[in-house]
Amino acid sequence: MGKTTISVALAQTLAMGSDNRPSAKVLVVDLDAQANASFWLCGHANLTAHIDQNTTIDTFLENAVVFGKSASLKDNVHSAKAHSDRLFVVPSSPHLRIIERELIVFLSRRHRNLLEVERVVSDLLEQQLQELGMLFDVIIFDTAPGISALTEAALRLSQVVVVPTVPDYISNLGLLSFCRTVSWTSNDPKTVIKRMPWVIANKVKQSKHHQLMLEQMRSASAGDDREFNMFRTEIPSSPRIDEIASNLDMDGELGFDSDGADVFSALAKEVLEVAGQISTTDTRAE
Repeated sequence: MGKTTISVALAQTLAMGSDNRPSAKVLVVDLDAQANASFWLCGHANLTAHIDQNTTIDTFLENAVVFGKSASLKDNVHSAKAHSDRLFVVPSSPHLRIIERELIVFLSRRHRNLLEVERVVSDLLEQQLQELGMLFDVIIFDTAPGISALTEAALRLSQVVVVPTVPDYISNLGLLSFCRTVSWTSNDPKTVIKRMPWVIANKVKQSKHHQLMLEQMRSASAGDDREFNMFRTEIPSSPRIDEIASNLDMDGELGFDSDGADVFSALAKEVLEVAGQISTTDTRAE
């Protein structure tokens, strides 16, 4: 279970609503060339059609930056298979990896450094989100693992940065470094909303090691000099959740049991608490 499963589960939970939380109109922008979020939300046949019709995020970026065409991200928004009246996606494709490299080469030849490349992409997406923010209650970026120009752009634009981390020694080695990267990005003068990343404890076991690491993480997140905040909600190590997360034959909706649904309902409530009321037009999460 990783960040893409969490992104999709959050999106579906917010779109469904609950007894004490109205349903939201949600857009997922897939910035990962693996396109797993797109696959789950669109289904195989629809995603293949979107790729063939050039209505994916990579085509938009190539047209807008490399070819200098007038392009609207709104034209690349598609209904998800599940909750199609409330849940939408700007899909990705494996070609995104090539397009991102193409953007860097194209702009570097025009004497742009990496920071300027990131800013070109973030400025472009920010312009598009001004329109999309009027149409959706929540916009979620699903990014690739690691830091890239697209991930940096998403970090600049996101009001809430959600970082899933397993509470073990190995998984936490790079946590502080990543969180400092996020904090540094948020201090960029072009970023209006300054924020600290929010960590969600993922695949939590009742083992002594996990519980000790979790205690240390919560202690670190409570200090005055903290590098990150932590959600109260924890995602447990669950065979059913892991089975869903590894099943790439999913076509539409993630079928969590009641325990899994309760976990993501609690997480969705916390995310909205952090981001502000659901009707705010710039409620964006990554």
